[in-house]
Amino acid sequence: MIAPGRCETIVPIELLRSNENASVVELSGDEQQIHRLSEMGLRVGTVIRMVRPGAPCLLALGSKRLSIRLGKDVDILVATP
Repeated sequence: MIAPGRCETIVPIELLRSNENASVVELSGDEQQIHRLSEMGLRVGTVIRMVRPGAPCLLALGSKRLSIRLGKDVDILVATP
């Protein structure tokens, strides 16, 4: 649910630019990979910052950094303000 007067755009995580913040809204694809990402803190509702886009990309999840190779196994959608 989006608060009244607030507009968010949902995009694939690959479209985030360096230092752009977003919130994870959907993870789909290979269940084992989704479970692995969840164990590392990347789950629906997590606020992230794209530190370095690319392959692999570097994400900031609070004080943690997570390097992941975005690919065909998992699709990650995020909401940007």
